[in-house]
Amino acid sequence: MPHITSIANNKGGVAKTEITCQLAAALARTGKRVLVVDMDPQANATRRLGIDWDPTNPFVTMSEVIAAAQDGAGEAAVLACGWDAESAPEGERIDVLPSRFDLINRESEAGVVGASRRLTKALNGWIDSYDVVLIDTRPDLGHLVQMALAASDTVLIPCDPNFDSIEAAIRVRDFVSRHAADLMNPDLRIAGLVVTRRRLTAEHDYQIDGLNQEFGELVWKLGGLVKSEDGAELLNPNFIPEWSRFAEADAAATSLNAWRDRNSRKTVAIYDALADRFIRSLLGSEAAA
Repeated sequence: MPHITSIANNKGGVAKTEITCQLAAALARTGKRVLVVDMDPQANATRRLGIDWDPTNPFVTMSEVIAAAQDGAGEAAVLACGWDAESAPEGERIDVLPSRFDLINRESEAGVVGASRRLTKALNGWIDSYDVVLIDTRPDLGHLVQMALAASDTVLIPCDPNFDSIEAAIRVRDFVSRHAADLMNPDLRIAGLVVTRRRLTAEHDYQIDGLNQEFGELVWKLGGLVKSEDGAELLNPNFIPEWSRFAEADAAATSLNAWRDRNSRKTVAIYDALADRFIRSLLGSEAAA
């Protein structure tokens, strides 16, 4: 069975979708097969993974999958990552369950019997060929997010070092602690917290100190010397910085690996370190070998 992780924070703008897509790419570069489930009606993960909605050639999305409320319903919606195979070959090991704006219609169906388990049912019976499933979520703790949590083994929290984002991360942690059993998923746990959009300012230093006090060992640190594909040694930062290349990859809907300059090597190294931490922490030593 694959390891299923929801990428969640109760605040927007903390790089949840960036983490989802570029972590998927980094895991794929290690040879892992990854399924990305887009549970956000904004459908940003869908677009960033190279899938565009064409009304003249429509495809099944998560709105129809969730509405079906049937075991295995997600299999009919799987699409291959649309990244260019030459510039981003890791995309060949990524599949997507795409979203569209009408997924928001499922939010009002929380009162339907078994509603929180509909994503779990949709994934039943066909995902064993994947090593990892990453679920991109909305910036809240509503019904769509609860479906994602009910289907997950763990939660990974992206968080920029600002007060409101940290408060929102605490809400996710506390929600999981208090309500995992209510979602019929009592073993759900927080896997870790990834600091994003870090700037070298006194305020960010202060907020990161607070994060370390609040979350302790759950704060994943990525730093250290790493080697890029060309053999160059790079000093990885502990946390994901606010660099323009991340925004460029998001806008271009491609992997950070699609560039071949030094900035690309540095950004790829950061996400490769994140994938390494993910594998060591969540997939076990056998999977990492």
